[in-house]
Amino acid sequence: MALRSIWPKVHKFHSYFQSPCTGVIDGLPHYLIGASCPFSTITKIDLPVFRPNEFFWQNHQREGEEKWQTYERVLRQIMSEVGDLPLSDLSIEDKFEYKKILYPIKAKKMN
Repeated sequence: MALRSIWPKVHKFHSYFQSPCTGVIDGLPHYLIGASCPFSTITKIDLPVFRPNEFFWQNHQREGEEKWQTYERVLRQIMSEVGDLPLSDLSIEDKFEYKKILYPIKAKKMN
């Protein structure tokens, strides 16, 4: 929000039994499932601390794009490339809709 320096980190999860893409499961159950899978590995990649400056804005900001959008887009792209992770255009709202489809009873209780 304040365009402050950040320390990007990438976590690459590998398991023959479970995908880390089960983001619609609440936190604790997701961690317990992950911890119970044998032969799973996590590789942590620490990227250098990133501080935006005028050179960054002049060379990466697109026309009509606000500074926070440039910052988010470029760092997301860097993390994707370093971690060899695919990018998705889905929004958090898409995730909520998917969760409603998977757990309709829970969704009705929340409304």
